[in-house]
Amino acid sequence: MAEENFCTHCGEKTPAGADYCLKCARPLKTGKAFCKYCGEGLKDEQVFCLKCGKSVEAAAPAAQTNMSNFGASSGSRRLVAILLAFLLGGLGAHKFYLGQIGLGILYLLFCWTFIPAIIGLIEAIIYLTMSDAQFNEKYPAR
Repeated sequence: MAEENFCTHCGEKTPAGADYCLKCARPLKTGKAFCKYCGEGLKDEQVFCLKCGKSVEAAAPAAQTNMSNFGASSGSRRLVAILLAFLLGGLGAHKFYLGQIGLGILYLLFCWTFIPAIIGLIEAIIYLTMSDAQFNEKYPAR
């Protein structure tokens, strides 16, 4: 019997050897199980997720888990990033929030020039026009 594969993003059953999910068109990750916290594909011998570091004892096959919970907080993460970029973008608060510490420090060093404030406003608009999926792909939760 052939091994069943499931998309770790949407939970859809995928044909063997496929590179992309037919439902959500995202690249497939191998593995029958996935992390219930971040959706990363897991191997049988894994004790914790390599992406988010959480224990995978509760990991289940994709077909048995409700995949709709994966993006629950993604909209609020994006909203916080938008507000930080708009209100405190000149200080790089949004960069620190998104885990880009080096850029945050750079924004702080040049905040007196108001250039980071202008860039922060532009980035707030960019974050606003992104979908949650695009935002999560570019700025994964840590």
